[in-house]
Amino acid sequence: MSGDKILCLDFDGVIHSYENGWQGGVIYGTVTPGFFEWCLEAQKHFLLVIYSSRSKDHGGLMAMQHWLGRQLEEWRSSRGDLVSLNFAFAHEKPAAFLIIDDRAIQFTGDWSKLDPAKLADFKPWNVTP
Repeated sequence: MSGDKILCLDFDGVIHSYENGWQGGVIYGTVTPGFFEWCLEAQKHFLLVIYSSRSKDHGGLMAMQHWLGRQLEEWRSSRGDLVSLNFAFAHEKPAAFLIIDDRAIQFTGDWSKLDPAKLADFKPWNVTP
């Protein structure tokens, strides 16, 4: 695992399937398909740090850790091995090399390319238009 570069991963809609949106803080879904397999490769290059709007609350942070731990155990069991995946959880947004988030637009230095009317119509991947 490389500790040089932090790859910050959002939780809801990135790790957690989040198909029903916010449900009062309940983490109800499953891990997004392919996440753990992807992490096996990603942790060779990055320190994987999970940060979410839930991270500010100790209970929210603990709920994410518990849910992800259960999901990881189910995934390991389905594979029949104890492959090691390492995640850190941040209370505050880390100084990351890169962020993966389902509700983000890359800023390219030109505000004129960010039409507020089009931004207002943004839909994440898991919301049917």
